[in-house]
Amino acid sequence: MKRACAVALLVAMLLAIPGVANAQWSAPGAGDGLAAADVAPSGNQPTASSNGRNVTVDWTTSTFADGASVDGYLVTRYDAGTNVPDSIGANCSGTITTLTCTENAVDPGSWYYTITPKHLAWLGGESPASATVAVASPSLTFSSAATITALPSVQAGTIASFVTGETVIWRLDDPSTGPLLTGSIAPDPVPAGGSSTTSVTIPAGTADGIHTVYAIGSSGSSTASATVTVDTLPPVVSAAAIQKAAGGTPGYIRQNGSYRVYAAITDPGSPITTATANVSTITTGATASALTAGTWTIAGVTYNYRSAMLTANNPLAAGAKAFSVTATDSFAHTATTGGFSVMVDNTRPAGSSLTTANSSGGIVGKAETGDSITYTYNEPIDANSIILGWDGTATSVTLRLLNAGGGGGDRVQIWNAANSTQLPLGVVRLGSTGYTATSVAFTNSTMTISGNSVIVVLGTPGGAVGSAVVTSNTRWNPSNVATDWAGNACTNTAVNEPVPLDPEF
Repeated sequence: MKRACAVALLVAMLLAIPGVANAQWSAPGAGDGLAAADVAPSGNQPTASSNGRNVTVDWTTSTFADGASVDGYLVTRYDAGTNVPDSIGANCSGTITTLTCTENAVDPGSWYYTITPKHLAWLGGESPASATVAVASPSLTFSSAATITALPSVQAGTIASFVTGETVIWRLDDPSTGPLLTGSIAPDPVPAGGSSTTSVTIPAGTADGIHTVYAIGSSGSSTASATVTVDTLPPVVSAAAIQKAAGGTPGYIRQNGSYRVYAAITDPGSPITTATANVSTITTGATASALTAGTWTIAGVTYNYRSAMLTANNPLAAGAKAFSVTATDSFAHTATTGGFSVMVDNTRPAGSSLTTANSSGGIVGKAETGDSITYTYNEPIDANSIILGWDGTATSVTLRLLNAGGGGGDRVQIWNAANSTQLPLGVVRLGSTGYTATSVAFTNSTMTISGNSVIVVLGTPGGAVGSAVVTSNTRWNPSNVATDWAGNACTNTAVNEPVPLDPEF
């Protein structure tokens, strides 16, 4: 009885020692001698090597002190980045009774493996980790030219790191819903190393541009892609315009005027190598004026090419002049696009009429908020010549009402919003005094262009104004700084108010 108790106590002590909790023990023979205890051994460091998506793990035998081998081994795979165990494939799961196993279809990543001996119900110590083994992601590489200049086109290449035994289908631009492509691999299905040569056809009708080709494995665990550029068409010239050197409204020039050609050119397949404009109808000999790349927006249209400054012939007859743009891409596809034109106008604009209007409910003959004054020309005036960069939509200005100082009655001038620069609308003489006894600035006045007219609606007066309920002969001298759309300077011939005469404002 004492010996039996001693044996039980010894086993309990061994099981309580850290690292010896999982142990095999045996008591062979008969009689009342002390039973022998044997500790289950730790695993030996394994090696791991990849072949495509398959990883083979090898290790050496773990033995007890008496030389007996353990029954089997547990294999564990760890994420090398997080040191967290991952679920392991069927070939290496459970108790492995050999000294090797190959895990198939391992997810891409960096991994390491450990071995834990197992004997009957007891486990030995976990082995040191193997060296980290990298499993590459599936890939598709084309060895054919990256740019396709004729369709259909067969693209040769290679897939790698696919799962052993997979077959492959091909799609264009979307791995789930893209059009199916005709393609093949060799060997087929994918061999153990995960690599096969490939052949896939990009079909006729595929649009110019960059496309993604997807190789999709039948097991659902392998998808790889590669891009191809299709360039079978010449560049597209979608828009072109001529603008005078001073800017403003495009599409109009005058003889001897300076101008630039602007063009919007695209080619989704390859870069534009040269772009030229044939403006020989405007400038003699200018059959291939070079266009350079950039970004410019004119009248709401964005252009990405323009010419250097050119000069129109002198003389140059008035009327529409046609011009064309030619563009060539890096694969020598060339397109010449015509149908563009510019209007030549050699006639100077002139003032036509000057009118004022009283706002609803206002006092006749008194300049008040909401009253207006309209400058009308015999053709449209370029807003850019009135205020640099202006497009004719509502903008803030200052109307100055000036007391008469040199005859012709009180005067009206239009200045910028800051009241620091007079705008080139000339001077209006109201033909009578009494509208103001001093200089009054109507700030926050609003100016717009409508057709041939520049309209100013009076803002808030900065001082007292009077009433001049008299009939008068208003006189307007336009400024020759203002120009028409072609850049012709306005004449400053006086415009007199037509009869019958009436009070202003």
